[in-house]
Amino acid sequence: MSIYIKAGSVTNAQRARAVLMKNGIKAYMQRLENPGPGDGCGYVLKTEERNKDVAQILEESGVRILGVDYR
Repeated sequence: MSIYIKAGSVTNAQRARAVLMKNGIKAYMQRLENPGPGDGCGYVLKTEERNKDVAQILEESGVRILGVDYR
């Protein structure tokens, strides 16, 4: 299962990646191919981590995210 975390900007994606790495979670930044309205600059973080609390970790760290998709 992959977890995709939408970040509104490249800066938020970088911050989120740093927070996850501090918590021992590998995450990779990617551009959305076709960002829609409300997707900001169209950056997502992808992680293979099975921990569904990834979004909670980011929110508790003050990083703003736009959404989470579990695939």
